[in-house]
Amino acid sequence: MLPTGSLTPVLLGVTLFILGAGVVHAASSQAPSEEQWHTLNNAIIEQHVLPRYQHLADNSAVMSQQLARLCATPSSDNLNAAQTSFKTAQASWQGVQHIQFGPVTMLMRNHSLQYWPDKKNTGAKQLKSILKTTDQTFDDEFFRSASISLKGFPALERLLFANNKHIQDSKAVECSLAAAIAQHIHETSLSIQSEWTEEARQISLAGQKVLPGASHVAAYQVYETPSEAATEFMKSLVEPVEAIRDNKLLKPLAASAEESRWKKSESWRSEQSVNNIQQNLAALHELYSGTQPSSVKTLLEAAGDKLNAHAIEAEFNLISEELKNIPAVTQLNVTADTYQTLMHTSDQLKALQGKLAAAMQTLNIQLGFNSRDGD
Repeated sequence: MLPTGSLTPVLLGVTLFILGAGVVHAASSQAPSEEQWHTLNNAIIEQHVLPRYQHLADNSAVMSQQLARLCATPSSDNLNAAQTSFKTAQASWQGVQHIQFGPVTMLMRNHSLQYWPDKKNTGAKQLKSILKTTDQTFDDEFFRSASISLKGFPALERLLFANNKHIQDSKAVECSLAAAIAQHIHETSLSIQSEWTEEARQISLAGQKVLPGASHVAAYQVYETPSEAATEFMKSLVEPVEAIRDNKLLKPLAASAEESRWKKSESWRSEQSVNNIQQNLAALHELYSGTQPSSVKTLLEAAGDKLNAHAIEAEFNLISEELKNIPAVTQLNVTADTYQTLMHTSDQLKALQGKLAAAMQTLNIQLGFNSRDGD
C-alpha cells in the first residue's frame, strides 16, 4: 500500500503524460518522402549550387584578367583593380565554400582553392621558397606538382596585399606567380562548374530503377535514394556553422579583446574576415529557406515542426542583421565593442547549430561522421 501523500501516482501520471505527448508528436510528425527529397535536391542544384559556381567561374575570370593587366601594365590603379577583383572572386568562393562534396573534392580542389586554416604556416614558408627562384615557369606542370598551399586564394592574397610592392614590377616573380595562381583558380572553378552537370545527373537519378540493357554509365548510380543525396546537402547546411564559429571566430578572438590575435582570422590581409562570414551565412540561409517550390524550411514545416522551422529562420535573420553592422577589422586586434559583438554572434551560431541538429532529427537525416571533428 502506498503511504499517504506519496508522490508515486503523481510522477507516474506525469511520465505517462510525457510519453503520450511524445506519441502524439511522433504521430503528427512525418519525415519527408523520397519524392519530396527529390524535389528539394533539384531545387537546391538549380537555384543554389549551379548559380553559385557560375558566379565563382565568372568572377575568377575577371580576377585573372585583372592580374594579367596588372603584370602587363603595372600601376596603382591596376593594383587596386586587381585587389578589388580578388575580393569579389573570394566572396564568390565563400558563397559556395559550404558545398564540400562532389567535384570540388576531386583532387583536393577544395583545399587547392583555399588551404586554411594553415596551422603550421606552410603557405608562407613555401611561398617564400618559391619566390627565391628566377627560372621557374608557372604552367600546368607546376601546378600539378605544387603544394596546395601555393594554388589558391590565401597565396594570392599574400602576393596582392602583403607583397604588393614587388607585384607592381612586371618582371618580378611575384607578378608572374600571382597571375598564374589567378588563372589556375579560374580554370579550377570552370572544371568544378562543368563537372556538376554529371553530379546533378547522378543526384537526379537517385532512387530510379535501372532499366535492363542500360549502358554502364547509366547503370551506375552514386546515390541509391534521393534522401541519401539530400544528406550531403544537409551536411553542407549544418556542419559549416560549427566550423565558422570555431575557426573563423573563437580562435582569432581568444579570451578577450586584448588577447585577440586577428592574424589567425581568415583573409585578414585583405580585411575580408568579417565579410567572409557574412557570405557564409547568407549562403547557408539561402540553402535553408531560399529555394522554390521546396526548401529545408518547408520540409521541416510539413514534417510537423513549424516552431523550430521558424526559430531557425529567425536565428538566420538575427545573425545576418548583426553582421551587417560590424565594420571590417582593419587592425590586428579588435576593439572591445567589435569583440563583444562577434562573441555574441558566436553564441548565436551555437544556438543555430542546436536548432539545425534538432531539425535533422525531425527530417530523419543521419549526418554521420563530421570530417571537421578532427580539426
